[in-house]
Amino acid sequence: MLVGAAVTAVAWRSLGLRSAQRLDVRLGDALRARRRPGRRADRWVVATTDLGSLYAVGGASATLAWLGRREAAGDVAGIGLLAWVVGQRTKRFVRRKRPYEADGVRRLIRPPTGSSFPSGHAAVAAAVAEVLADEVHPLGRVALRGVAGYVAASRVDVGVHYASDVLGGAGIGIALAGLWRLVPPGRWRRA
Repeated sequence: MLVGAAVTAVAWRSLGLRSAQRLDVRLGDALRARRRPGRRADRWVVATTDLGSLYAVGGASATLAWLGRREAAGDVAGIGLLAWVVGQRTKRFVRRKRPYEADGVRRLIRPPTGSSFPSGHAAVAAAVAEVLADEVHPLGRVALRGVAGYVAASRVDVGVHYASDVLGGAGIGIALAGLWRLVPPGRWRRA
């Protein structure tokens, strides 16, 4: 929880630093440098970047419920929605322009709503991965966290976020997952 809060605070603080903004642009450019029009990998990233969306949360939650894992399904739905709401509320205060608006980055997906900081997709993916990490084998934890990292990187790759946006979002998700674990499961489901 504290690690997530610290990551978010550092990412938020970096928004006011010119050197950090230049680094954000360079990191995004480096990630996108391999891009060529029509490349199959780009189509894959476009198709999978929404693994951090509420649609993915709904699908994962429904699948877990269908498999008889009702408590895990409730945790995924609850933490996913909470991370999304916190991310959307935070965007209203920060109001950072997106890379395609501020730096002419080529966007591969439809324009998202809200400002750039923090990445809601990264927040949702990190929160869900952290909550589910307690439920799976250690290799499963690595896979879940890998998917969350992939979602964060994909948001930079498709041109809708800077690296500091996804770090801030992931920090929010990790911090919320830590809070989620502190409350007995029955209380979350009743809420």
